[in-house]
Amino acid sequence: MPQSSILLSKEFIKYLEGKKGFILKHWKSLFWDSFGEEAKRFFTKEIDRFQNPFGYRIDETFEGLINNFFGEFKWEEMDYFLDRLVQLRVIQEEKPSKALYLFIQLKKIIREEIGEEILKKFGIEEFLKLEDRINTVLIKGFDYFLKYKERLDRIRYEEWKRAHYLLLKRAGLVYDPMEGMPKTNTEEIN
Repeated sequence: MPQSSILLSKEFIKYLEGKKGFILKHWKSLFWDSFGEEAKRFFTKEIDRFQNPFGYRIDETFEGLINNFFGEFKWEEMDYFLDRLVQLRVIQEEKPSKALYLFIQLKKIIREEIGEEILKKFGIEEFLKLEDRINTVLIKGFDYFLKYKERLDRIRYEEWKRAHYLLLKRAGLVYDPMEGMPKTNTEEIN
């Protein structure tokens, strides 16, 4: 999607800047709720790069996404944060619809918390542009999900093969090209 079609007015960006902290806090809270209460407490207790790298990465990623949604939209930055988020979600969720549902949740938060105010102050056009930004990133997220899902499945398959290679070989289901090679006498070489 061309960047010009998702440009927000300066007044709207200024307005969103004031609402960003509240929306971000609410959005991250919904995300952490999906982990359960105990995990949520653990991961949100301390956001330190070294003591809690997962919590730190999530915090950094959500902040980067919100800054792009509510400010100047830059695909390079958005791709970076989206890529990082989807890598984590692929491990957690089996289906892309569940992994990327958090963008639908963001739209819902915006509608419920500041939607009417946006419509009154800025009209439907600005509201739809903001939703277009979120929709565009959501669609791009599916591409990343499939990419990482295929990679994860390939890694799991290779690991399974390594773990079960001897069993498959004994059952005669694996061809070993080295098996038919003549053995060299190491004593002749020395």
